[in-house]
Amino acid sequence: MQELERLELRSHDVGGHHPRAVAGIETPRNLDEVRALVRQATASGRRLYPISTGRNWGMGSAMPVTDDNVVVDLSGMNRIRSLDLEAGYAVIEPGVTQAQLAEVLRDTPWMLNVTASCADTSVVGNALDRGDGCIRSRVHDTAGIEAVLADGSVVTTGGLDPAGRYHGRVAGPDLTPAFVQHNLGIVTAMAVALVPRPQTIAFVHGRFQRDQVGTAVGAMTGFLRRGNPADGLMRVRELSLTPTHGDWTLPQGVDPSLFTIMGPLMGSDATVELAEELLRKALIEVEGAEALRVVDAAEVAPDDPLYPRALMAQGIPTCQGVRNALGVTSCDRIDDGDMGFLALLPLMPMHARRTDHLMAALQTAVDAHSTALMVEWNLVSKHMANGVIQIFFDRNAPDAPYRAHQLRNDGNCLLRGNGCAIYRSDIDHAAADVWSETSTAGLGMLHRLKTALDPDGLLSPGRYGA
Repeated sequence: MQELERLELRSHDVGGHHPRAVAGIETPRNLDEVRALVRQATASGRRLYPISTGRNWGMGSAMPVTDDNVVVDLSGMNRIRSLDLEAGYAVIEPGVTQAQLAEVLRDTPWMLNVTASCADTSVVGNALDRGDGCIRSRVHDTAGIEAVLADGSVVTTGGLDPAGRYHGRVAGPDLTPAFVQHNLGIVTAMAVALVPRPQTIAFVHGRFQRDQVGTAVGAMTGFLRRGNPADGLMRVRELSLTPTHGDWTLPQGVDPSLFTIMGPLMGSDATVELAEELLRKALIEVEGAEALRVVDAAEVAPDDPLYPRALMAQGIPTCQGVRNALGVTSCDRIDDGDMGFLALLPLMPMHARRTDHLMAALQTAVDAHSTALMVEWNLVSKHMANGVIQIFFDRNAPDAPYRAHQLRNDGNCLLRGNGCAIYRSDIDHAAADVWSETSTAGLGMLHRLKTALDPDGLLSPGRYGA
């Protein structure tokens, strides 16, 4: 058990959530120690809340959902157990960071699907919470898992064998997705599908007037649905909604009159060239599209504002973007910084008219709470856009945290009322989001599954559990 000072630190987060009482912190270093911890918890009746690196910023950071949990900090389990450079898989533990895995992959035929968050965030934790990388949703990187169940037994899924070797999908049901956003066990290893390093990585960047966002979203959707020949996750982002009055804040350098289209185009030289041509044609009705910039990601200079994004497109994680946005010099200081940050993560419309209607509704909520936000569309497939709504506030202003939380609460209801389901939740809304988006029969099935594997609710109560 760790000292009281560390326990107190767990009650603070950049989102300014209501502090949770923490019963203790355990820091196992290997699978056997996790199993022993689970058995001890069963005997003592303690409840366990596992975290990877605890950098789930804007959604609760390292804090548990409910009070009186023992936080199981898995950051010390940081081994890359195996690396298959022929098939393109890595088997890693929860404490393995983006920076650690990316460094091992340097000068190999494979690269990591990097997220825009800190280089020191966990690959496993982000994938289990359905985070998005620069190339695809990370749930598609999750090939198999190893987990400790509430009785201390160990299971493996998806073709990951007990010896830590990954064989690929094998015969029979694959239970891997059952552990995504679900508290069925403590995940102690994951087989991660890597990305083939392409011949060419081009980076797309364009800035447009905010009244063009509906047209742009529709145009980007058309680009994907007609057949984008290159890989890479395209984004419509940095659309700011600011209140007409009151005291509000946004990251330094953000221009509320503009939004951004960006993302990588990846493949052979010919494939990337064709994708660029098709993208420019798709955007022809968007005013200002002629200024769209498409550059070789490897040739972007360090003094170019696009440099951090160009690095991530090449599978190289960086902390520069998140530090600049939150005004800190070290990611270790984010939870103690002056800038507050909340995240609201809905599925977003991919149609121009619905987009404009939703932005107008969100503007009403922004005005009501005198708090600014930024909206992002991650175009993860031809069918779906994952949204990222970032709400910023001054943590030192007397009522700013309250207004930000009220905006998130109202925004949650507003989005669901407009058909935009929540795909990833914060610690305050996890249970409500599951209940609101799942049928009664579905909830019953989740409850039976959880009860069968964890009848006493030992593992992470409240976190995506039925």
